[in-house]
Amino acid sequence: MVSMVNPLSLPKVSTVSTCRLPPVHGRVAVSSVLTLMLVLLLLGCATTGPADAPTERPAEGPETTEEPGDRDGALVIPTVPPRPGIGPVEPAPEVRAGDQVSAIRLDVDPILLQVGESVDFDGLNPTPVDREGRPVPQARILVAPLQGRVATFEEGRITAREEGEIQLTLAVLVPGSGGQPEPRLFPKRIVVRGAPVASLEVVPPPLTLYAGTSLSFSVRALTAQGTPRSRVEVTWSSRNPEIASVSDGGLVRGHRPGRAALLAAVEGVEVTHVVEVRENPVRTLEVSPSSGSVRTGDVLRFQALARDEAGREVTDIAHSYSVGGALPPTGMGALVHDDGAFVAERPGDHRVLVVAGPHAAEAGVRARPRGVGERAQATGVGLLSRQPTSDLAVFRGRDGRDYAYVGTHAGGGKVFVWDVTDPDHLLLTDSVRVEARGVNDVTVAPDGSLAVLSGGGPGDQQDALVLLDLERPARPRVLARYREGLTGAVHRTFLEGSLLYAVDSGTADLRILDISNPVTPREVGRWGIDAEARDLRDFRIRDGIGVAAYGDHGVWVLDVGDGRWGGTPTAPEVISSWTPPEGHIQVAAVHRNADGHHYLFLGDERFGCPECISRSGPHEESPRGAIRILSLADPETPTEVARFEVPEAGVRNLHLQGDRLYAAYGQGGLRVVDVSGELRGDLYRQGREIAWFPTGHPSGFTPNAPMARGVRFHRGHVFVSDLNSGLWAIRLVPLTAGRVP
Repeated sequence: MVSMVNPLSLPKVSTVSTCRLPPVHGRVAVSSVLTLMLVLLLLGCATTGPADAPTERPAEGPETTEEPGDRDGALVIPTVPPRPGIGPVEPAPEVRAGDQVSAIRLDVDPILLQVGESVDFDGLNPTPVDREGRPVPQARILVAPLQGRVATFEEGRITAREEGEIQLTLAVLVPGSGGQPEPRLFPKRIVVRGAPVASLEVVPPPLTLYAGTSLSFSVRALTAQGTPRSRVEVTWSSRNPEIASVSDGGLVRGHRPGRAALLAAVEGVEVTHVVEVRENPVRTLEVSPSSGSVRTGDVLRFQALARDEAGREVTDIAHSYSVGGALPPTGMGALVHDDGAFVAERPGDHRVLVVAGPHAAEAGVRARPRGVGERAQATGVGLLSRQPTSDLAVFRGRDGRDYAYVGTHAGGGKVFVWDVTDPDHLLLTDSVRVEARGVNDVTVAPDGSLAVLSGGGPGDQQDALVLLDLERPARPRVLARYREGLTGAVHRTFLEGSLLYAVDSGTADLRILDISNPVTPREVGRWGIDAEARDLRDFRIRDGIGVAAYGDHGVWVLDVGDGRWGGTPTAPEVISSWTPPEGHIQVAAVHRNADGHHYLFLGDERFGCPECISRSGPHEESPRGAIRILSLADPETPTEVARFEVPEAGVRNLHLQGDRLYAAYGQGGLRVVDVSGELRGDLYRQGREIAWFPTGHPSGFTPNAPMARGVRFHRGHVFVSDLNSGLWAIRLVPLTAGRVP
């Protein structure tokens, strides 16, 4: 038996208790949403909506008296009583059978497809087998959603979309500790090949090949339909190697003046390209500046100047930069880019070398420590131990006090209202229940008058959007519920004036609502891309430029009021798009730092990758990903210039203020990064990380398991919501001499 499991399309589920299961923790933690959904689906959980489900209340702690008409749902004070004992649970027959499975056999393994082809998964005859290779017919095979552009799995069919390789995760459930089911995973490879190559075109660089210099040539391979092939192996050769030789990677070196024929071949298709090698006119080469002093992470720009015998500048000669240990040797610890931008990762003396054919010049750079470290200190914790936590909003209320609204995930269906005016003593004042599996996002208007909760799921009874009146921010009141035309959840929202931009997971489109009358929101615009298996994750606006994070389809930069590209707030126009070679863009934010540099920050969160191994086992519990930084100096051509990457963690959310980046970095907790000045290279290695804080808690929903989800900087404190522990208030303080941070 085979089931496709997609967390976004499952029937609505309120809490684990709805399915008559004990609280889930340990290896089947809700830090893996997919793992939880596998358990719920296989056991045939009840599909009772949140409105029908009983409210889980703590065994002890006060309860606020509800005022008529003041809110929906009941206030739950999340005190931290010890977890009740969990007795043995008799596993379902499918789970008992799953314990015998040691492999899942396919008729074709790995699965080989060509772009455009599809195959019925059942046609591959997926069979769970035991150690002796005997079928286990009672075991039920679950199929996790595919992430990536390479292939899609829809309605039981695998369809090849793009060249490359992707992992298909199959699973059976087996008895875990105390009889609780947990997944046993069986990854399978899907290899997608492109259509046959029909023609080739050699692409030369825009420089002159002089004797003694080298240039990199590339090949553009096209199918019979004119579609470019991105992953091809090129075989190079030269018919005149005494004039110009070529390496396996297409690096052509000129030896003496003349003409040489280069031959490139791909899959039996060949093309010939003639290059001309000219006499080298360069007699001197200089580099400027000849020396410099910087902090690690700062950019120092070098310029090479080649001159001929008459002293004229030669501008079309290829030159290359390199960096190494210097005076005295310090080993590698710096980079210099093709445009001459130098950046040090380690303190010490570095040598920059520029070469143009037989000529060379060098410069020395002394790099000193960046010295931006601070210590992150928790001042208050709003512990939520009975349900997983989602995103948050932090704001100054109209009553002059500060508040944090914190959502809940995977059946929580509530937003908790915290008074955080005193970050040392967080005070819970209220909660709002919504008719949804969870609250994905919380957005508050800049003037503190209105809040928007996003959630929902399949079915009209789900609250996709809930608008709250914040006249009394300690006890918000529901103004309106909006679900018109929303067939799935709303993942994120963004408020710009009287317009609400909602990320509709059902259609993967951006829905634009006029909420000038918040009691009756109305749709006034819609935008989306035309792509298979698209997945819109986030949308934000800064100075008339919008950015839409489209998962595997990259980021799209939009004119939503800037006007130079014809866009308006209700009718966005595409300026550009950028897709990473790998990764799943979860969040995007535009920022201009104090030095005027215009950047686009992208958070990558990949699940199910081969390296996504967590300490508790299942791949899906341990995302990976970097923060990619693109220059928006020209919004029509975004260019990746830098990154910040924490090993063994994935990015969930970003917040930028001033020259600091605050990142909710999943199991990496809170990360605070210095993003001042020009950004190039690896910020993590350059010492730009200011502070970090692990947001796990021993009494959390999943104990001692950080999974930061949302982050905001507000009035001197960093507020973080963590999936497994709730709300944190964190203060950054100077490092104490001699103290290990």
